[in-house]
Amino acid sequence: MDDPTRRPVCHCGLVTEIKTSWTTGNPGRRFFGCKNHASLRYKSCRFMQWYDPPMTPRATVVLNGLLRKLNGLERGRRKERIIWVCLVIVMMLFLICM
Repeated sequence: MDDPTRRPVCHCGLVTEIKTSWTTGNPGRRFFGCKNHASLRYKSCRFMQWYDPPMTPRATVVLNGLLRKLNGLERGRRKERIIWVCLVIVMMLFLICM
């Protein structure tokens, strides 16, 4: 399906959205999915149809490696922020107690 304006209709009768898969088997691969997928308000119909063709095994390995590195960097950045906040609090307490 080359034309994203011609989107299939899901089991709910709604026009689907183009979403992106971030699973290890299909990282970055786009698909048509129900608008109610994972909705707390509506029961999901679980409709799914691939938009992009399958990736080569090498592309999947490279993307998964990049995603692991990115996730590691984001975890490190979160830890760094926590350390800075704690340091600022300790310094403020030190200045107050002087």
